[in-house]
Amino acid sequence: MKSSVEHNIGITRRDFFKSTTITGAAIAAGAGGMLFPVSASSAQQAAITGKTIKEAARETKVCRTADVVVVGGGPGGIGAAVSAARNGADTVLIERYEHLGGMGTGGLVTIIPAMTDITGKQVIAGITQEWIERLDKRDGADYPKKEHWGSTDKKLVEYYNNRSFFYATGNRVGYSAHIDAEISKCLFQDMMEEAKIKTYLHSWGTEPIMEGNKARGVIFESKSGRQAVLAKVVIDSTGDGDLLPYAGAEFETHIERTMRIANLSFSYWIDNVDLKKYEGYKKSNAKELSEKMRELRKLGGSGGFLTSNLKNQENVVWCFPRYANTCQYDVEELTRVEFLGRKEMLITHDFFKKHVPGFEKSFIVLSNMQLGTRGGRRVIGDYVVKKEDMNLKTPFNDTIAIFPNLDDKNPLMYMPYRCLIPRNVDNMLVACRAFSSDAVINDSFNLIHHCVSLGEAAGAAAAQAVNAGIDVRKVDIKALQATLKKQGVILPG
Repeated sequence: MKSSVEHNIGITRRDFFKSTTITGAAIAAGAGGMLFPVSASSAQQAAITGKTIKEAARETKVCRTADVVVVGGGPGGIGAAVSAARNGADTVLIERYEHLGGMGTGGLVTIIPAMTDITGKQVIAGITQEWIERLDKRDGADYPKKEHWGSTDKKLVEYYNNRSFFYATGNRVGYSAHIDAEISKCLFQDMMEEAKIKTYLHSWGTEPIMEGNKARGVIFESKSGRQAVLAKVVIDSTGDGDLLPYAGAEFETHIERTMRIANLSFSYWIDNVDLKKYEGYKKSNAKELSEKMRELRKLGGSGGFLTSNLKNQENVVWCFPRYANTCQYDVEELTRVEFLGRKEMLITHDFFKKHVPGFEKSFIVLSNMQLGTRGGRRVIGDYVVKKEDMNLKTPFNDTIAIFPNLDDKNPLMYMPYRCLIPRNVDNMLVACRAFSSDAVINDSFNLIHHCVSLGEAAGAAAAQAVNAGIDVRKVDIKALQATLKKQGVILPG
């Protein structure tokens, strides 16, 4: 098991934090999440050496205090912020992009898959279901009819499989949804305003404010400069666990290269495709089309795509090629894949326009504004969910979510609350794909709706901890589960 933990030179981060102070108006902070007492040294100039810069201490303005601060406005952060606020917590959400939704919007991962088990019974609901219902009102979602969930009728299975391979798994229809990314951005904004969540967009949550092993808030950077939010509970919903190194939390990073989460994706939409013409050509010239796709791959392009399926988007297709990489939070790797993805997007579209009937008048209408990231840091929590747990028939006592496993022998995956709590760190929860798990579990259960579910549990727990004046690891599990059930979350019992 490969793990990492940050340390200061000559003194541990935790020991260093024990000697720091936080004032009511401002905190003095240097690089790397360290807190410094305010002193005359704040005015010192940065010292420059050959390979490092020693930054001067500085005072950082506290722009807001809150009960809960959530860093990251992707699926996990939306679930966490909305759940915390609806349970009475004064909540702040910090998001680095100009929109909310993360992979489900800016990443153009416009699919919420597998919300039913192998029998067609829904097991993921809560805020995810609310999201889809809100989209429905604006014709922003497409999915199999509810009365067809679980059907093994061959004609139905074939029909839905032709619409999307997510709609029918094996020989049975399930509940998965194609969604509208742009409408989702607007709906998430509505949800923030309705819940009275103070939201900072265009703001990068860079490091937690720590007192010893206790999280006390977050520092973020924006066009307005460096500011801080003090809070009673900090929730890391950054996806990559960006706060973990600076909180002194241990985490794992190893991913086998053969896994889904070892790949980045670069998604884009092509519009004005004559899909009837394309489908006719595909049906009568399957072998020729296959040869053309092989030729395209040799040129550096990608041949796979899904249809949008949304109302009035009959001519839109979604392309989502994957790219192997060495690290999904390394800025050089991210830049390399961005450049490669855009180059190959043009290669692909040019080829389709020239050689594939139906694409003659098509055009690229949108490309992702954030890469599709799948695997990064995974916190080592109070409980690490392992692949062996997929065999469990009995739920954990602290189960806060159920995920369909689509396996005849082990159809359900139970997620314990403890996998959201960083080991040896207080007042912090991790509600995103950086939850405490081994690579096998993370590979299967870090999708959009999984993260919303983990966030929903984290937000409810954070509000309960604030109301009771206790650390997040001491919340009443039965009360937490009861709250989640009231919110529409499907749990055992």
